[in-house]
Amino acid sequence: MLQGVTPSLHSRNMSEKPEQQPQPDQAPSPIGEISQEPSSFEAFLDAHQKTLIIGGIIVIIALVAWVVIAGLKQQQLQNHSAEVSAARTLSELEAEASEKAGTNAGGTALLRKAQLQWRDLQQPEAIETLEAFVSEYPDHPAYASGLASLASYQHKMGNLEGAKENYGKAVEEKAAISSMALIYLGDIARGEGNDEAAGEYYDRASSEFGDIHANIRQIAERHSKLLGVSSPTEVKPAPPAPKPVTASKPVKVDPLPTNPDLPKNPVAPETPNPVASDPPKPVVPEAPKPVTPADPKPKPPVASPDPPSN
Repeated sequence: MLQGVTPSLHSRNMSEKPEQQPQPDQAPSPIGEISQEPSSFEAFLDAHQKTLIIGGIIVIIALVAWVVIAGLKQQQLQNHSAEVSAARTLSELEAEASEKAGTNAGGTALLRKAQLQWRDLQQPEAIETLEAFVSEYPDHPAYASGLASLASYQHKMGNLEGAKENYGKAVEEKAAISSMALIYLGDIARGEGNDEAAGEYYDRASSEFGDIHANIRQIAERHSKLLGVSSPTEVKPAPPAPKPVTASKPVKVDPLPTNPDLPKNPVAPETPNPVASDPPKPVVPEAPKPVTPADPKPKPPVASPDPPSN
């Protein structure tokens, strides 16, 4: 039976072999052969070569122009900053702020103007200048500092509500001054007797800015130690003692011209004493003393002549 099956399988395999052999026209292409047709990218470059070259030139020109314009603007800003720094008086700063309005240099001129006004005891004018700055220059690099300065001036002038509002805006800016703005808000709350709110401000300053701003933790701790401590009573100094009255010096007046025959210092006549006094005693002249003649001086003896000799 197996012998009958084997020839049938062999005959079937023989009949299938011609179907598996490839025909001459279906032979595979040799390995490594590259197609010589241009790619789609090469075709695009060939079709738009001039357009691409012109576009590249335009881009290069635009970049060069941008660099030049940016450099000129930077140089102009530096010149403006130098001019504002050179201003020293209020009139000069006012001129710079007006001339450079809308620029960072103009905002800086307003900040410096407010400082000079406060120094010259023009407190209301300084506050008005800072209010103009914060309203006109919200994008200025020193915007947060301007808010803090305005709040500080308002605090010193007794406007606590305005000070708290502007200190709060300075905190929201997350700038270098924000940590100290929280400290100042805590000081205002402590002055109003709200120690709980003051402690919260101090804790915020330490937790939010302790790793960013130097020494803010130490500052917050020092202010926290003052919570619950009553402020010392302000004692007014005693009025100064009155100065002793010194006698005024007599004014020397030149005497009126007098008669040269009269004495320079006339003696005022004596006024009679109304009280009765003893009558004056008569003056008795003393008797002259007798004058005794002086003894005559003895004359010397006269020598007699010698007798004649015998």
